Amino acid sequence: MPQQNLSAANEAYRRQKILTASPIELIVLLYDGLHKDIAIAQLSISKGQNETAHKKLINAQAIVTELINSLNLDFAIAQDLLPLYEFLLRSLIEVNSSKDAKVLPDLLEIVDDLRATWVDVADSTRKAIPISELKKAGEHSLMSAFQAA
Repeated sequence: MPQQNLSAANEAYRRQKILTASPIELIVLLYDGLHKDIAIAQLSISKGQNETAHKKLINAQAIVTELINSLNLDFAIAQDLLPLYEFLLRSLIEVNSSKDAKVLPDLLEIVDDLRATWVDVADSTRKAIPISELKKAGEHSLMSAFQAA
């Protein structure tokens, strides 16, 4: 019973974190989920647990798709991110098909580098723009990716 209470508390905390996050913080949370899914898939493949690997790779693909869908291609940075996200998506699909995990460490490195950049953006934005103003900017479709996580 205590494990169920802890699980419910963790879920409530996670939901609250998502609901109160700024759009930039949501992107960082997506990268956190992406890293977790890729790492679990890598471990699962190494243990021959293909069903778990498949589920995690499908979820990772959904997160990358959400990142792609959230891009505003009116900005140069988004145009630079698009091919990188497309590469990640293609690589995840190929790994899921082949169950060959040798490219996953490279994908994790890319994800971690991108996450670190977004953390820096979030930190500098937080200093320059109050969170209340960021939240007024509107809700993003990024929320849907967390419901699968």
